[in-house]
Amino acid sequence: MPTDPQASPTLHVRHGDDGAVRFRSCRRVQEALRAAGIPFEKVIAGHGHPTAFLRRGSREELRTATGDTRLPTLVLPHGTVHGDSRAILDRVARQR
Repeated sequence: MPTDPQASPTLHVRHGDDGAVRFRSCRRVQEALRAAGIPFEKVIAGHGHPTAFLRRGSREELRTATGDTRLPTLVLPHGTVHGDSRAILDRVARQR
């Protein structure tokens, strides 16, 4: 099935990402995408506490969508998955 070349990537982030402190990877990735003018769909994939055993719910939907449970994760329209914030930031920097 062909993918839409105009489709936006999907960014999976944790809850509270925009209000998080500046060093949080989910916030840094979003700021970089916005600064580069790259539109994206945002999915809140991690709810609650950053410590796994205190977190509400599971990340099984994220695992199904991306093959992993790390956040942030960027899924490109053609299906490539970037599950490391440094890889995402490097990709954004190359887009500029």
